[in-house]
Amino acid sequence: MAVNAQPVRVLHLEDCEPDHALVVAQLRRSGLAVAVHRVETRSDFTHALSQRWDVILSDYHLPGFTGVQALHVLQDHIAAGGRAVPFILVSGQIGEDTAVEAMRNGAADYLLKNKLARLAPAVEHAIAAAEVDRARRAADAELQVSRARLSALAQHLQTSVEAERSAIAREIHDEVGGSLTA
Repeated sequence: MAVNAQPVRVLHLEDCEPDHALVVAQLRRSGLAVAVHRVETRSDFTHALSQRWDVILSDYHLPGFTGVQALHVLQDHIAAGGRAVPFILVSGQIGEDTAVEAMRNGAADYLLKNKLARLAPAVEHAIAAAEVDRARRAADAELQVSRARLSALAQHLQTSVEAERSAIAREIHDEVGGSLTA
């Protein structure tokens, strides 16, 4: 990832302070400049979504809910007009079925807490993929606007051609009528 003046803004959904410290240390050890905010509960997570984040890291087992449920909260936030943010599950006890379900539901990646060496590359990849997706969506929106303008222009051109044909037909009719009358 290119060196930025701004640190990577990370929302960390984690109920264990030592695990949070490990994640932060691993990200910094890898050379990423990060600003990490930790939340533990569903309500804190929901409230934190109103801020701008570059990536969300989430434990799977949380007090009162799971990482997959947190992913659904994020998706509801996005559906309500919020900004799309990559979501990575980081857990010590995630099974393959759970990981596959999370990926199907929109998680950018999943990692085991005992294999955090992959964390920084996973964060960088998720952020890059999200930027590409945002750029693609913006280009698609611009393309839709351009198509609408082109359609309106084509309609205007067709209307102008028909109006010109009608005017020419009237002119010819008037001349022929005048000649026949004479």
